[in-house]
Amino acid sequence: MEALKEKWTISRIILYLTIALITFLIFYPFMYCIAYSLSGSKEVMTRNVTFLPIGFTIENYLRVFKQNHLVSSLVISVLRTLGGIIGTLIVTGLAAYAMSKRTLPGRRIISFILIIPMYITGGLIPSYVLMYKLHLVNNFWVFILPNVFWAFNMLLMRTYFEGIPESLLESAKLDGAGEIKILLRIILPLSMPIIAVIAMYSGVWQWNAWFDSMLYITSADLKPLQAILQEMIKASSTSMMQMAQGGGKAAAQGSTEAVRMATLVFTTLPIVCIYPFFQKYFVQGIMIGAVKA
Repeated sequence: MEALKEKWTISRIILYLTIALITFLIFYPFMYCIAYSLSGSKEVMTRNVTFLPIGFTIENYLRVFKQNHLVSSLVISVLRTLGGIIGTLIVTGLAAYAMSKRTLPGRRIISFILIIPMYITGGLIPSYVLMYKLHLVNNFWVFILPNVFWAFNMLLMRTYFEGIPESLLESAKLDGAGEIKILLRIILPLSMPIIAVIAMYSGVWQWNAWFDSMLYITSADLKPLQAILQEMIKASSTSMMQMAQGGGKAAAQGSTEAVRMATLVFTTLPIVCIYPFFQKYFVQGIMIGAVKA
């Protein structure tokens, strides 16, 4: 018994050490970016920055906040993220609920049609022509309407809905509940884990998206935060190269790297702060969806 107890203790220590190592490897890049962004240009060029900033300064963040369209782009990013989450949950939830009905006529054919875009895209030029014909070019709704439905999210939510006992739904129907009432009063309250997962997926994608703004948006007032920061990094690189030609090559390169790290921290921090509130549902939804799939 003592030998068994000692063996269990050793295995637990090894397990905890392994988890600690994995956690460190995951968090170290972000810690490195924070330290890098708070370090001075000369110190950055020495490559001695590890966990703590050297030559502490917030100049890199001030350069980020001095951008002309930063506030409007931040508002656009927040609005497109919230709008994308709401639109995705409504459209995906309704589609998943309908597709979870085994008595739905043409269920397999509809599923096949919905899955096709996961593997075959329309291409950039046809997509642009379509957005132009729909008057979505240089329009805020181009960020939301084309992205409210994803087949993968629908399949994941449909699988979760199918796991809800049919007897529960039949009991509700016997009590006079219609499809809308069943969806709002029974299905959705029991599906909070998967709803949180879909919301997290959609929110992270919408917050990090920038390529669609390059294709469909030319007005600076409609560009999201990611696009503005990317342009800022390019402009910073150009100005730093001009400074480098004047003899300040090392400091210029260091400043550019520090600004890039500051922009990375600035764009990542909101998602990192929000995630702990969704962690419980996120983990549950992933586990349940994986088992049921």
